[in-house]
Amino acid sequence: MISVAEASGGFSALTRLYKRLVNELIGQLPLQPQTLPLAPTDDALKFGMCRDTTYVVKGGMLGMRCQDRKLFTWDEGDLILPDAGNDEITYYAESSVLLGAYPTVELVDAVLADDQMARLWTRILTTQQGMLTRLLAAHVPEEHHTTPGFAYFEPGNIIIHQGEPADYVFSLFEGEADVLVDNVVVGHVSEGEVLGAIALLTHSPRSATVRAKSRCSVVKVPKHQFKNLIRTNPGMIHSLLTDMARQVKSLNGQVVELSA
Repeated sequence: MISVAEASGGFSALTRLYKRLVNELIGQLPLQPQTLPLAPTDDALKFGMCRDTTYVVKGGMLGMRCQDRKLFTWDEGDLILPDAGNDEITYYAESSVLLGAYPTVELVDAVLADDQMARLWTRILTTQQGMLTRLLAAHVPEEHHTTPGFAYFEPGNIIIHQGEPADYVFSLFEGEADVLVDNVVVGHVSEGEVLGAIALLTHSPRSATVRAKSRCSVVKVPKHQFKNLIRTNPGMIHSLLTDMARQVKSLNGQVVELSA
């Protein structure tokens, strides 16, 4: 993804992560994409692209705009999910583009059939949200900037405070962190895990503190954006439940160990 405006710090790192995750997911998919070549066009949705299809850019660049305003450009390695409910979003190609096309319903069904792919899918969506947050910041005057979508934490720093309102969901980009309840370490989280989603979805205060164990980078997704992701991509719930089950299993093991 290439920003029309100068994106704020952390955008390039998110872009590299995004492409790596997409490449990893595509490599595991049991589906073969249809090849869709696009000639230069002012509206790709009228000449080949469909809103019920997910695309991966195989070559060239595809621009995206809302009405007459250019937003950004998808380049090689990016995954595009056309917004079926937004007719104001259009795509254009200033030169030839080669796309790999996957029927969205079939792709999501394949992703949900495998826990690892479901987690990858969730990371891709949350990372894309983080990228869009950075792009949005590039178009907003500095005095109106909100908390950025990408943050770093040194060992010992608190990422999430127990008892605080759940205003963000965090995706751990890199590093490891401890989970504490009442200052007692009860678990650990590592790269790729989504943090704080349950408190946000249940409108509850944070039930635990998350403290960086090593240097950590996180993608911060505001609650309204995350809820929109859940509504438009219900498969994310599957991945979140998978992570919860893993965490509960880990806690059960600790309880058994302490009891013994």
